[in-house]
Amino acid sequence: MRKAISALGLTGLLTAAALLAAPTAQASGFVYVGMYPSGAACEAAGKAYVARGETVNYFCDVAPNTARLSIWA
Repeated sequence: MRKAISALGLTGLLTAAALLAAPTAQASGFVYVGMYPSGAACEAAGKAYVARGETVNYFCDVAPNTARLSIWA
């Protein structure tokens, strides 16, 4: 059981590191805003940025355990 939890934790850390290092959004004019626990949470946060008029577009880079939100600068 302990090994399974350790493996899951390591997988989550590796996924988060990959998303932080991914240049996809930065290369196209988006600015990194934050990490979210799911794609749905990221989408909700992106829609909130649009609703407040802080951006006109957003991008969620989604992985199994986390999602990275970037907004158009």
